[in-house]
Amino acid sequence: MILNINSIAINNKWSVLPRAKLAVIVATVLFNQLAQAIPIVIQVNDINAQPLNRAVVEVIRQNNTLDSIAVSLEPIVMDQVNKHFLPDLILIKQGQSVVFPNSDNIRHHVYSFSKAKTFELKLYAGKAKSPIEFETNGVVIVGCNIHDSMVGSIYVAQSSAMITNENGKVMLDFDPKIDKISVWHPLQKDSPEARKIVDLRDSQLTGSKEYVISIDINEPAPRDTFRDTF
Repeated sequence: MILNINSIAINNKWSVLPRAKLAVIVATVLFNQLAQAIPIVIQVNDINAQPLNRAVVEVIRQNNTLDSIAVSLEPIVMDQVNKHFLPDLILIKQGQSVVFPNSDNIRHHVYSFSKAKTFELKLYAGKAKSPIEFETNGVVIVGCNIHDSMVGSIYVAQSSAMITNENGKVMLDFDPKIDKISVWHPLQKDSPEARKIVDLRDSQLTGSKEYVISIDINEPAPRDTFRDTF
C-alpha cells in the first residue's frame, strides 16, 4: 500500500505536527485497522472435546454497525422431502426470505412460534406458498403441524456468521479484543433458541492459535412417532 500524506484530510490539531510524526500516527492507525481484520479461527466442540459440526457462530459487533453484505432478493429454499426439511438448517442474512416448497406426495402444515419469527403455512402440497421474510436477528425453529419429528432451523444473522465444518471450525474477520461472538447448535441442551454469548477476552488461545468453545448437545430425536407414518 502506498500512503500519500498530502491526500489525507488533517484535523486542525494535527496540522501543527511535524510531517514525519504525522506519518507515524497515520501508519499506526492503518496498522491497527489491518490488525483487526486478521481472520480468527473458532473451534466448537461438544463437552467431550469432540469437534461439533453444524454450529452457527456469529460476530456480535460492539460498534453497532452492520456488515455491508448485500441481501439477495432470491428466496432461500427449505424444501420438504420424505417428511424432512431439506436442508434442515439454513443460515440467512437479516431481511432475506425463505420459500417452503413441498416435494412430498402428502400435505404439510409448516409453522413457527419462535420469537424471531412467527408464521404459519396451512396444509398444502406441491407448489410453495409466498416466501416468508425474516426481519429479526435470531433463531427460528420450524415444524410441521402434521408430522411431529419434522424440525428445521433457520438462523437469521445480523452480522458475519458461518456454520462450522466437519472439524468444528469457522474462520471470521473480527477483533476479539472488542467484538463478542454467539454460538448456537440445533441439538444443544440449552433452550432451542438461546445463543451462547462469548467474550473472547475471557478465553485463552490454544497452541494452534484457535479459540475453543464447548456446547453441550442432545442425541438426535428418533423419527418413529405415530403421526410420521401418515
